Amino acid sequence: MDLQTYSERAKQIVHDCGIAVMVLLSQDGSDLEMLPLRPRPLPASELPTAEAFTARRLRPVGIIGLCGTRGMCAFKELLSEAVVAALGVSFGEYVHALIGDRVAAQLVELQKGDEVSWIEQLHKLPDTRD
Repeated sequence: MDLQTYSERAKQIVHDCGIAVMVLLSQDGSDLEMLPLRPRPLPASELPTAEAFTARRLRPVGIIGLCGTRGMCAFKELLSEAVVAALGVSFGEYVHALIGDRVAAQLVELQKGDEVSWIEQLHKLPDTRD
C-alpha cells in the first residue's frame, strides 16, 4: 500500500495529469469552485480574490486530475461518498467544457482519415478471384 501524504499525492497528480484542478468547496457542499492547475493555471489577475472565497465560505479540499483516461484525486479531508460522486460529475463537466468540442471535432477528422486510409489500403490489395 502506498502511504503518500496529501501533499505528495497532490503534487504527483498535478505533475502526471494533463488536466488538473484545485477543488474549493463550501462546508455544506452547496458551492464549488475548480481552479485550473493544468494544462495551465489561471493568471493571478484572473483568480478570484481571497475576499470572494471568504464571502462564499470556500476552502480547499483537494486536487482532481485526468491522466490519460484515468481520473485521480487527493483530498485533504474525509468527504462523503455523495460529495465525492458530485465532485466527479462536476469534474467531468469541467473536462467536457474544456476539451469536449475540440476533441470531438478531432476524433471525427481522425475517423474520416482512418476510413479513407482503410479504403485506400483495401483497394491496393491484389485481386485473388478466379
